[in-house]
Amino acid sequence: MMLDRFRTALPGLALGLATAVPAAAQEARIAVQCPEVPACADWVYAEDFAAALREGGMEATVFAGASLGKDAEIVDQLSQGLLQFGVTNFVMIAQVDPRILGFLAPYVFEDSAQFFRATQETDSPLLDSIREEMAAQGVMIAGLPGLGGQMGLFNDTKPVETVDDLADLRLRAIDANQVALFEAWGTQGVVVDMPEFAGAVQQGIVDGYFNPPAVPLIFGHTEFLTHFTDLKAGTPFRAALMSADWYEGLSDEERAVVDAAIETANAKNREWTYAAETTEIEQLEAAGVTVTTPSPEALAEFRLRSQEVWDTLMPAGSVAEMQALADASRE
Repeated sequence: MMLDRFRTALPGLALGLATAVPAAAQEARIAVQCPEVPACADWVYAEDFAAALREGGMEATVFAGASLGKDAEIVDQLSQGLLQFGVTNFVMIAQVDPRILGFLAPYVFEDSAQFFRATQETDSPLLDSIREEMAAQGVMIAGLPGLGGQMGLFNDTKPVETVDDLADLRLRAIDANQVALFEAWGTQGVVVDMPEFAGAVQQGIVDGYFNPPAVPLIFGHTEFLTHFTDLKAGTPFRAALMSADWYEGLSDEERAVVDAAIETANAKNREWTYAAETTEIEQLEAAGVTVTTPSPEALAEFRLRSQEVWDTLMPAGSVAEMQALADASRE
């Protein structure tokens, strides 16, 4: 059960929320991890969703900066109906159904437009099945919001133009699967939690990370991450999740308001993502980051090595399904 998977070390948390915040059925409390900054897609998405709910006559409040708990705690509260909505790490879905990892695997999708077609416009038995797995745990997937520009490499040491330039670097990894990706690229990965990343760089444990351009802009990492390689290696996304108990307890009219608000938030996120892609590189350069664009030949090598470990980055049985979905969502 999701409740078991995401049980926190604070046993009184859920009980405290249940008694201290008795939300009315139509009220929506929306949790996000990042601070209230325009570069953070989570916060922008949450505010767009909340604004649309209010326009429909419902009460909605956004709680930023992890004020309602970390990602696992948020999902635990959603599954129990103690919280209505949250924008979390995609890893929260992966712990229930790891097939979601295929949507982030490098070079599955060519750009964010194809990603959005695959997740919002193209019939996808794969994604439908993942939604069903999550719903069985009391959590509904409302959307997979984009985070801006595509994934690339940041480091504090030197420009990286080819896979050979990575040989003497160590990269922060989010899990063992990402370690395998970095090994395929010919470098080392070290699993480090994001709150410890800055300290790990200062201590020489890692030299950088694989992330979208927005991440160092949000967290101030441009102060020490001086190089970015624009690999265009996958569209980053988050998980917009909703309590199934809350949604099912709404009236027909309230559900219609929520459905429309989700559609509005997803549509605005697409436009926000496209706009962010056009400005983030300039923002990095303005912050003093050296931006490197590899040659087509170098990118082809990154792509080839990434594809060789797709069956490690996602369940092997879902690789063909992901490729079929990607083909179906091409223009």
